[in-house]
Amino acid sequence: MKWKFKLRSSAVIAITVIIAIVMITSAYFELQQGKSELYHILNDQSLALIETITESSVNTINSGFEIEDLITERLLNNARLIRDLDASGKLTRQKLIDIGRANNLYRINIFNKTGDRILSNRIPEPGHIHGEEHINRFEEIEPVLNGSENEIVIGLKNAEFSGDQRYAVAVARTGNKGAIVVNLDAKDLLNFRKRIGIGKIIQDIAKNSGIKYIALQDTSGILAASTNIDSLDAVTGDSFLQAALRNDSVYYRTVPFNGNDVYEVVKRLTYDNSAVGIFRIGLSLSEIKNVENRAYQRILIITLILAAISIITLSIVFTSQNLKTISEEFKKFKTFTSSILKNMEEAVIVVNSNLTISLINHSAQKLFKLKEDEVMGRNISEISVFNFLPCIVRSEQSIEKTLKIADEEKCLVISPTANYDSQNNIESYTVVFDDITGKKALEENAKRREKLSAMGELASGVAHEIRNPINAIGMIAQRLQKEFSPGENDDEFNTITNLLRSEVTRINKIIKQFLDYAKPFEVKPADLDADDYFDRIFQLFQAEADRRKINFRMFSTNPGNIKIDPELMQQALMNLVQNAFEASGEGGKITVHYKCMDDRVEIMISDDGRGIPEEAKKKIFDLYYTSKKDGTGIGLSITQKIIEQHRGTISFESVLNEGTTFKIVLPQ
Repeated sequence: MKWKFKLRSSAVIAITVIIAIVMITSAYFELQQGKSELYHILNDQSLALIETITESSVNTINSGFEIEDLITERLLNNARLIRDLDASGKLTRQKLIDIGRANNLYRINIFNKTGDRILSNRIPEPGHIHGEEHINRFEEIEPVLNGSENEIVIGLKNAEFSGDQRYAVAVARTGNKGAIVVNLDAKDLLNFRKRIGIGKIIQDIAKNSGIKYIALQDTSGILAASTNIDSLDAVTGDSFLQAALRNDSVYYRTVPFNGNDVYEVVKRLTYDNSAVGIFRIGLSLSEIKNVENRAYQRILIITLILAAISIITLSIVFTSQNLKTISEEFKKFKTFTSSILKNMEEAVIVVNSNLTISLINHSAQKLFKLKEDEVMGRNISEISVFNFLPCIVRSEQSIEKTLKIADEEKCLVISPTANYDSQNNIESYTVVFDDITGKKALEENAKRREKLSAMGELASGVAHEIRNPINAIGMIAQRLQKEFSPGENDDEFNTITNLLRSEVTRINKIIKQFLDYAKPFEVKPADLDADDYFDRIFQLFQAEADRRKINFRMFSTNPGNIKIDPELMQQALMNLVQNAFEASGEGGKITVHYKCMDDRVEIMISDDGRGIPEEAKKKIFDLYYTSKKDGTGIGLSITQKIIEQHRGTISFESVLNEGTTFKIVLPQ
């Protein structure tokens, strides 16, 4: 029996409408989910991008200031040299010309008390129409001429007779007779600023596809921007931008730009705890718009062809196309992510599922002393510095590991993360290396100080308890020697009592060292001439050096004044030098090298002795630790304490059978 099944037109319409509603609703929710995922990826990438730009900008500002400081110091050094020649009466125009040529100085001018130029290294140029007979710079160098300043930095200034710029400094002449002004052509400095400035960073990054504009803006206007920016909304009239300028949070919004919507991310740029302005980055929404448009087209097509039986097939085709489009967009975003990873501050490598390196960023190359072209496409097990990684990567567990890289120990936190494809298969691994060497050193120093403090307090208590009975024993031995006569074996009796008194004296000396270590040192800093101070220490050891035929040298590459407690610092330095003598054999070499800088003094004490074994390196500053037969283990502990009381640091490097170098850094 055959069943005839016939749908009425109303039923067909109803089914068609139901299918249409289901498909359109499904397409709508799929569109919203896709947009949400894309916006989430866009948020992550834009956050990483603006953080990278902000950090790069701060580094650029620091670099500019550092270069200007170096140029200023160089000009001041030349000016001081010329001042010395001026004071000796040996300064001539030819001498100024020679100094200018030798030191690449553009102009050297000598001014009298009233600001009139009396001597210069200028050689008149052919056809120069401007007179040089009556040049007065009183207003420019007034602080030096009136004696309120000995040295000033004039900085960048416009040349009077040309459109060029100069960078200048001025120092007072000896006897307050006027001023010496030295300047150089600022063209190289300005070109350097252009090459590495914030504007250059903005221009380079803005060339990447997907970035519509980048601008640095404050309340007064645009400070720097990509080339396609003519104007932007003012900060003062925009509450969104004002909120971004008030704190360090990252803000997002969609705004119109050149007739299209862009996704704008905004973050404040601060330097030295002061707000410089806000970075505004406009990212293209074209890909998201394309996805959105394609989804609307799909809805329209589904609506038009639902009357036909092929509606289901067509729906599957368009769904597949939509998924493929999203996958392609995701790949583009992955490429964008790779670009950002390369410029991250943390060291990052990416390996595929076979552990072959597909990306190594600049920080990783710097950390591991590698070049990109040497490792790309190679398996990590083939590279010596990475041969431990395969097990760690596949475990996907973060670990802390100490590595020796180019003779330097680094403590790293290694965090591997697996990346999965659309089929949930592992596509690659991202490995992030966080260098915590400095943090570990700070923790070790804190633990050592806490340990030494506790041991010092214990030593103080024990020493106080021992001192009285020891002194009593010494007094008894003294009375026995004076008041008692054994009648026989007098020599043996005297020998024993003398030995007893000698040992009591030695124990008292050790107890005094314990007590000295336990109590805080009272630092009484004095301003001293470094050469005189170190020469006195040199004289203390010269005789021993001659006796043992040791090449003992003490020198400075940058002499000056130092502010220290002379007695305490002498004790610390003598401990280190004495240790160097004890570590060096006959014919050895010991050097003491000191440098006085603007903000610190560095002292290096080196020997070519036996070195420090690896197992002893972590213990040499511990109280009571000693490798000497008759040592007390207090000397280096006291030395470290003296340095810390001066707010300084002490570190060392040692190679067994090659020698040891101790480095002291004292802030001034």
